[in-house]
Amino acid sequence: MRKTFLTLIAILFSIACVKAEEGMWLPSLIHKNIEEMQAMGLEISAEDLYSEDGASIKDAIVRFGRGCTGAFISGQGLLITNHHCGYGQLQRHSSVENDYLTEGFWAANADEELHNKGLTITLLVRMEDVTQRVLEATEPGMDEERFQEAVAVVSREIADEAKENGLYETQVNPFYFGNEYYLFVYKVYRDVRLVGAPPSSIGKFGGDTDNWMWPRHTGDFMLFRVYADENNQPADYSPDNVPYQPEKFFPVSARTLEPHDFTMVYGFPGRTNRYLTSDAVQFIMEQENPMGIELRTDILQIYDQYMASSDKVRIQYASKHAGVANAWKRWIGENRGLKRLNAIEVKKSSEEAFQEWIQENPSQGQAYEDLLTEFQSTYMIYHPLRYSFRLYFEAGQNVEINRFARQFMKLVSVSQQKDVADDVLQAELEQVKDAARRFFKDYHAPLDQQVLATLTRHYIDLSQPGMLPPELAEVKKKYGADTERFARDIFSRSMFVSEEKIMKLLDNYRPSHHRRIERDPAYRFAAGLYNFTIAEVQAPMQKVQTKLDSLYRVYTAALRIMKPEENFFPDANSTLRIAYGRVEGSYPRNGIQFLPFTTSEGILEKAAQPDVVDYTISERLSTLLKNQVFGDYATGDDLRVNFIASNHTSGGNSGSPVLDGQGNFIGINFDRSWESTMSDIMFDPEQCRNISVSSQYILWVIHQYAGKEYLLDEMEVTGLE
Repeated sequence: MRKTFLTLIAILFSIACVKAEEGMWLPSLIHKNIEEMQAMGLEISAEDLYSEDGASIKDAIVRFGRGCTGAFISGQGLLITNHHCGYGQLQRHSSVENDYLTEGFWAANADEELHNKGLTITLLVRMEDVTQRVLEATEPGMDEERFQEAVAVVSREIADEAKENGLYETQVNPFYFGNEYYLFVYKVYRDVRLVGAPPSSIGKFGGDTDNWMWPRHTGDFMLFRVYADENNQPADYSPDNVPYQPEKFFPVSARTLEPHDFTMVYGFPGRTNRYLTSDAVQFIMEQENPMGIELRTDILQIYDQYMASSDKVRIQYASKHAGVANAWKRWIGENRGLKRLNAIEVKKSSEEAFQEWIQENPSQGQAYEDLLTEFQSTYMIYHPLRYSFRLYFEAGQNVEINRFARQFMKLVSVSQQKDVADDVLQAELEQVKDAARRFFKDYHAPLDQQVLATLTRHYIDLSQPGMLPPELAEVKKKYGADTERFARDIFSRSMFVSEEKIMKLLDNYRPSHHRRIERDPAYRFAAGLYNFTIAEVQAPMQKVQTKLDSLYRVYTAALRIMKPEENFFPDANSTLRIAYGRVEGSYPRNGIQFLPFTTSEGILEKAAQPDVVDYTISERLSTLLKNQVFGDYATGDDLRVNFIASNHTSGGNSGSPVLDGQGNFIGINFDRSWESTMSDIMFDPEQCRNISVSSQYILWVIHQYAGKEYLLDEMEVTGLE
């Protein structure tokens, strides 16, 4: 008996010592990690996670819209994603009369579900390693431009062959900067309807105050339904469409999680930059991020001022504010995390080790002898261009009238063509009309005028020597530091701030009217900034970026030769990935411990702070929580809300399902802790934690708060006693 007990202790200790490492792994190659995953608590096979021969977990996961993830949780196309991922859709359905942002929205039945024009979900059918075919189209010694051209040609051929007469959308993606290539075959569903959204007091609880922070108490989820034609195939929106029947959907677990439980995040992470050299990391920390933080701080102050004074403006700018604030706070946290990790010095130490390997292994390393020196000289050219490019987007494109006016550039170009075909002109005209309707629905000119004045001043002050666009040089010459007067002049003279004037022009448009657009001061300013940036910044920057890509392709190949025992994961590039870890807290700073769970008690504690608007909750939520109306979803005398785990996630993982060892849905990923935001560049397994909504809280909100039991009836809910 004692021997058996000691053996059991040894096994448990060995399992507990298996720690999650950084990594966003390709599903088709997950068999390389499966032993480690199973040692940590995974109970299913690699084939269960990804299969091309039958249904597997990957068939229950979609890219939601352009930059989030979603997961099927019923056989009738019911899809869950983050509240913040669907926030723009909810905002577009909202008005002062129907304020779904504040009150939430719940369809009582299928007839009440709301169509979302332009929203799509993308489902991976299969992925295939096509590296050999792609690289066979290249030749040794090719310069980088010819190499990329050859790769582009064969990649298009491979992608076109896989489309099967338009049934699929396809693309070939490079990995390790072009050392490997994979074909991805997708189905895109175009009829996606809103089913349910909790009020912002649940779905956005904590707002900007808690964004990127732990502890969190946010019910960041929203429900949609995907529709298809009678053959379960993608179709444009139609009342005749029927709910899509996925090949796989997730059972939703109501069981209570425990510390150290295995977790897995399956989704579409956006971008990581694990292999950056020290020069690149130093530029991000000391130049790029500080500039973005400074400009967005001022934008947010202007937004806050106007949103506080009008419910209409608050609704119009709710989604825009969230978008500006999200990156702003992430950059602050990223810089803090990189400084704490001493990232620049760590990178330099790694580069020194690389140089030592070259010296110690001349037969393998001779080809890489000057590689780091080439990086340094190339970055000296690249960084001023990159800074100017980012400055354009932060100081130019964050002005709404600039973005709107620029959308007329193609209409002007088409109108200038001799004998332009009427259908071509009409098609472009309809696109611009549609853009105008959407723009003015959520536009407040006084706010944007203040943003223009503020950002123009920054643009002039922060421009690199020799990189000031002529339009800004003219503003500086004419107005000096008085950009407020410049903005007043633009807004008093431009038709782009008036829906009536713009629609009158478009409703009676003739090709000769392009001259009226070109004479408009807002159009001239926006088009001038854009044209300068494309010609003088982006074009030369792309040439240098091409050189950097070739250097990184060589560098990552060399690192894999240098460390053959290491399982290198490719940087995230919006393709489907698996990350795995455990439910576990952390010690972010001296004397502070992060516990792995938060509960409803914390919601009430935060709501007791009347001076924090982000902690306002509805009377109904307050009553249910105070009276502990938890139903079947309680853990002891409380209700679990959020949890953290050591999964490696990034932007794009928002809305990713969090799964247990059996493949059950246990939560939805929605954020990282502030101490984790540097993980796109450098991952710290002791600190980096992803934040998720507990499936218990999701079920409770649907059942007890919203009273929509019919949604639970179509799910497969497990773990209820």
